[in-house]
Amino acid sequence: MAEQKVTKVTEGEEISKVVWHYVGVTVLWLSLIFSGIAIERLGLTSGYLTGIIPGEVNLLRQKNAEYETNQRKVMDENQRLNGLIGRERATSDALDICQNEKKKIEDELKQVKAGAH
Repeated sequence: MAEQKVTKVTEGEEISKVVWHYVGVTVLWLSLIFSGIAIERLGLTSGYLTGIIPGEVNLLRQKNAEYETNQRKVMDENQRLNGLIGRERATSDALDICQNEKKKIEDELKQVKAGAH
């Protein structure tokens, strides 16, 4: 058999090695957990953790869809109002023309009445 060299470990070194082992394992697990959270929040997973951790990308997609529908509503309302304003302007112009015609007819009627007397 091969000869093995045995070294004595003092009590302080043994405790130090155990503590550093647990510290290392804890840091490893924390880094894995935080990396997983970051990957999920960025939307780089294909839906594995979607039920556990809400993803930033899904939230942004929902907000984007909501904003697009709101924008469409505003644009439609804008077009409707522009149409109403255009019709109102045309109606106002037609009313002005009619009032001018009425005034001309009234003036002619006054002249005819004045000429008859």
